[in-house]
Amino acid sequence: GDEVMFFHADEIIARIIVQSGRQSGLGTILSSLLSFRDDEIYFKHEKALIGRTFHDAVFAYEKCSVIGLMLSNGTVLLLPPLDTVINVDDQIILIAEDDDKIILASNYLAYIAKYSSPVSLHLINLNTIQLSKTTAAKVERNIICGWNNKTPLIAKELDSYVLQGSELHILTDSVDAKTFVSNQLVNELKHQKLYFHSGHMTRRHDLEKLNLSIFDYVILVPSEDGEKIFSEEADAECLICLLYIRDIIEKSNWQKKFSIVTEMYNARNSELADMTCADDYIIAPNLISKYIAQLSENKNIKKVYDVLLTPEGPEILLCQASIFVPLYTPVSYYEVLQSTLKFQCVAVGYRLMKYVRDQTKNYGIVVNPNKREQIIFADNDKIIVFADETVVFPSFQHQISNSRL
Repeated sequence: GDEVMFFHADEIIARIIVQSGRQSGLGTILSSLLSFRDDEIYFKHEKALIGRTFHDAVFAYEKCSVIGLMLSNGTVLLLPPLDTVINVDDQIILIAEDDDKIILASNYLAYIAKYSSPVSLHLINLNTIQLSKTTAAKVERNIICGWNNKTPLIAKELDSYVLQGSELHILTDSVDAKTFVSNQLVNELKHQKLYFHSGHMTRRHDLEKLNLSIFDYVILVPSEDGEKIFSEEADAECLICLLYIRDIIEKSNWQKKFSIVTEMYNARNSELADMTCADDYIIAPNLISKYIAQLSENKNIKKVYDVLLTPEGPEILLCQASIFVPLYTPVSYYEVLQSTLKFQCVAVGYRLMKYVRDQTKNYGIVVNPNKREQIIFADNDKIIVFADETVVFPSFQHQISNSRL
């Protein structure tokens, strides 16, 4: 019979919200990958690459981005060791425009020969300077404005990313929330000290009292009480809050250094969000419906996102382009890819910050570009990579953690 799959929708959205706050643009990237209109994730048996390495496979396609392997036993490996050999029943995991566009480059052997020197010679030696996840984390002060069923999940997800001594502030006028925070949530967080602020995100005075300049990340969540569940009114609260925050910043003498991510319910409100100071917004029902549609096409997609949306293991990062390539000079995407592999991560796209507010340009985000494309990167432009944050240069980690807008 048909196989039934279960997943926790609120948990998925909570993870995306937390990661998007830390990697501005991630919400747009994930929405693109989950959409059937854009490039998405596929699995492919590729006979021609049997016996080749994962490193070879990365350069074998001109218009696909290889990100991992699914082994014959069903195990998904995102960003496996570059010298991992592709066996007979393994499938290549890649990003492509469509399944009929997964075609090896006509001269793929030449590209492999050009860019695939012995792995040991190409890799930057990180053995003596590895950073653990704990070292990469830092003490933070974050705030969640609003309260819904996902707020406790967001709080616990944040706990996986921060060091002991961090603070989490919550602004809401919900009596039930205050009871839950003081009786339960406070006992479930290991690294964050909780501070409860009684107030509402649509009251400017309550926002001004917070001294927003002290926070690293600001997360807005719409209400789910009563008739406001999935309603325009709930979205309106977040939009009002964003406008107030923008005005507070403009009239203050401090510069915005924190990242703002907001959850919303209606995709039609995204254009309004673009006019505010939000760095990213997550249209929760839209993302979940896309996720379900993807699972209906291939149940193995869940294995990929289970890895991507957890703090452990590889995840999507937006890193300064200057880490990998020279700025203000044309470079081919093949060169970008080759450079990222030296840091044991793999490029899947880039972001041009001059288009960061331009919805028609997908906010500057390009996923799965043609590898022969020539790109000129400027200051603050980003390379989108699949990376394991536990294996990076200290300078690389610094530029990851400071890659907010």
